[in-house]
Amino acid sequence: MTRIAHIANMYGPKSGGLKTAMRELSKEYASRGHEVLLVVPGKRNGHSRSGSVKTITVASPLIPFSGGYRIILNTSSVIGLLKDFGPDVLEVSDRTTLLRVARWAKRKEVSTIFFAHERVDGVMRAFGKVVPFKKSLTRNWNRFTSESVDRIVATTNYAAGEFVELGMQVSNAPSSHLVLVPLGVDLEAFDPKNRFIQSNGIGRFPEQFIFACTRLSKEKDPFFLLSIARALSDYHVNIPIIIAGSGPLEKKIAKVVNREKLNILMLGFVSDKELLARMMSQASLFLAVGPIETFGLAALESLASGTPVLCRSEAAISEIICRDSGAALPRDANKWRDHIVDLIGLNREKVRNHARARAETFSWERSADILLDLYSLELSA
Repeated sequence: MTRIAHIANMYGPKSGGLKTAMRELSKEYASRGHEVLLVVPGKRNGHSRSGSVKTITVASPLIPFSGGYRIILNTSSVIGLLKDFGPDVLEVSDRTTLLRVARWAKRKEVSTIFFAHERVDGVMRAFGKVVPFKKSLTRNWNRFTSESVDRIVATTNYAAGEFVELGMQVSNAPSSHLVLVPLGVDLEAFDPKNRFIQSNGIGRFPEQFIFACTRLSKEKDPFFLLSIARALSDYHVNIPIIIAGSGPLEKKIAKVVNREKLNILMLGFVSDKELLARMMSQASLFLAVGPIETFGLAALESLASGTPVLCRSEAAISEIICRDSGAALPRDANKWRDHIVDLIGLNREKVRNHARARAETFSWERSADILLDLYSLELSA
């Protein structure tokens, strides 16, 4: 049995991919007989247990203008929790305050793994326009992150890119400092058969619609969805875009939608995973407009649901889709409109089968197997 701890920041009730990855990987670890501890920020201290997975919430302040994300400042308490748990492996999903914890664990000879869930250069482009020396600051931050852990796990080549720029090589060899481990998807929860499920209320959608599931914050570029809606309207394509998600830009986007009478329906944050799975399976296609996504779990869930994906060419999801299951495009609303028109004109059943087949090459079981093999090498070294 291996004792695996995972600590994270930038976490909240409406967290998407990070929360999903932590939950699914911990379930896989537990199913193989390992003990798991999750430490995350929250409104107040608390704890819960599900089988051999224990979750501890550390009271942490809100990050201003983040839409509900919190950050752990009391790193000493996290170190105390880890001392009590005695992990063999520490997984770290943060490159801010919790790097102090990672460095402590590394000194104590705990195998320390950093998950590259975001790119610093992408965050800098979105939020740091007035920050001087962005390039050198980014390189130094990435170098400090690398030195704080034993290994870096990147889920795509895009995620690994800024560490490759430091001279590292992506390899799954036992001695590699930078390894590639794709994330997975729940192929049972996200299935094309969900489109046959009937429901009332919010679950009753238009017969044909385009779907986007994204956090409405600057780094996700949600205003591009409005540009796409305008391009569709100019071309007299009367297909609504349904957006599931909330964030600091939600009210501003809603005002624009109402003022311009755009063919967009905003649902806000949808916590019902079954509803999201049903929407993904019923949509004509899924729009992944985020430019700095290091993986794109929602897009992969849509593929698993049988729905093709249009994504930004610079984002990581472009590595996951294939020609038969979508397209990767630059930030040009007219090009997105043209591809939307082309995709909805294809045989839906054939497109559905191609999208599902692509998603079936990803699974949480495979992700966990790769990581556990890696940890086994770490612990036997």
